[in-house]
Amino acid sequence: MQSKQWKILVLAVIVLTVCAFLLLFKENKLQPTLAGIPFVFWSGFLVTALVVFATFLGSKFFPFEDPKKQ
Repeated sequence: MQSKQWKILVLAVIVLTVCAFLLLFKENKLQPTLAGIPFVFWSGFLVTALVVFATFLGSKFFPFEDPKKQ
């Protein structure tokens, strides 16, 4: 079961990264703003927070064991 969750999580991070760079991060895109912060900054912050959360989940669902661990 953990292997399936791991694969879904990896796919989600790959899709998030590709979509962010293809669709979200456009040159000179400042609108819409959120509390005076340009679009690129707050959308990049959101994508980064999602990847950090996915990394946390990945540490819980990692399907492989360390062979040196006793």
